Amino acid sequence: MALVLLFPLGAVAPAPPVIFDPAQPPAGAPELEEGSTIVPRRKSYRKAHWWSIKARRVDLSSGERYASNDWLTNFLSMPRSHVLERIGSHLWGQIAICTAVVVLDKAGFHFPRKSSLPHQLLGGVLALLLAFRTNMAYSRFWLAREKWGISSSSCRDLALYVVAHVRPRSPELAAQLVALIAAFPLALAHRCSGDTSAKLPPGVAAIPRIRSPEYTLAGPDFTGATTPPAALAICLELRFVLAEVARRNARRLPEVEAQVEAEMLMQASRRVGNLVDALGSCESLLTTPVPLSYSRHTSRFLTIWCATLPVVLVDTLGFITIPAVAFIGWCLFGIEEIGHLIEQPFRDEQELGTAPALVSRRRFFSYGLPVRRLGRLASEQVHAIAATAPPAPQKRRPWWRLSL
Repeated sequence: MALVLLFPLGAVAPAPPVIFDPAQPPAGAPELEEGSTIVPRRKSYRKAHWWSIKARRVDLSSGERYASNDWLTNFLSMPRSHVLERIGSHLWGQIAICTAVVVLDKAGFHFPRKSSLPHQLLGGVLALLLAFRTNMAYSRFWLAREKWGISSSSCRDLALYVVAHVRPRSPELAAQLVALIAAFPLALAHRCSGDTSAKLPPGVAAIPRIRSPEYTLAGPDFTGATTPPAALAICLELRFVLAEVARRNARRLPEVEAQVEAEMLMQASRRVGNLVDALGSCESLLTTPVPLSYSRHTSRFLTIWCATLPVVLVDTLGFITIPAVAFIGWCLFGIEEIGHLIEQPFRDEQELGTAPALVSRRRFFSYGLPVRRLGRLASEQVHAIAATAPPAPQKRRPWWRLSL
């Protein structure tokens, strides 16, 4: 049995060593997904390469988040940052410009009299521009999460209605409704992935009248519309089946009970409307970016500001200008890149699995919503509700045993 000593990298003071068997995860540890492995941590920092240290994984399902004592692992894992990798070319370009300015200055080529006033005046404007750009991107990310939350809660509410009100009278219609409700989150995730040429999930393709997956929306000139998305077709099928439930209730139930069921059916119909609204909002987020001219102007402004910054700093800092400009560029370019990453809030697990650096299958919320995972969870919840057994009917007590 291999024994490994674990050391909590996120703590400032060392903790007592814990004996751990890699073949058996500790109690309370989150369940690993298929293909994941447990990598034991090194004994100490001396034997672990600083560039191979990964940031601590948090259990998002239990509400765990990063804390202040994670500062050390977050700092040491900086070379593996996905944001740093994406801004690498831009950052190296600025470092090259800064190095050229410093070398020319030391070689005797003195630039014209330099003043930091333009950079001071434009620095506040640049900060507001970046903050507003990132805030716009985050608002899109949060709107996508809200719509997915509405979609999941509506599916659960519809499943509860089917189990409690439809299945006791029409088991065959209840089975159709459960299959459609469980398929909607999968179809919505397929639409949010943006790959219309990919095959539909098995739970969606198995539904009758959900035809070819090669569907497209209207083109840029609003022409050429073909088969509607699978998620919209599922909503249409839900309307048809609910209409059949209403017709059967009107024929079979007494008037008072039919009125109660009609009210519950109306609420279920509103939930289907919520699904259609969530689909429309997700499609808008997928196909409508932040105005491109806004993104281009922010990038140009930031590039010019950082490229001319060495001319202002070289007299005062000398060769220290190079690391100073590199640090300033990393901060500003990273903020801009985070806005680009979360502007399109939908991410596919397959894309996350092939992404480099820290982005992996376990880091679903690194820079987007794991739509396929959210869809699978919502679908499994619907099936779990449908598998609930109905309560046993209570026997009526004889009239002579009823208490007055």
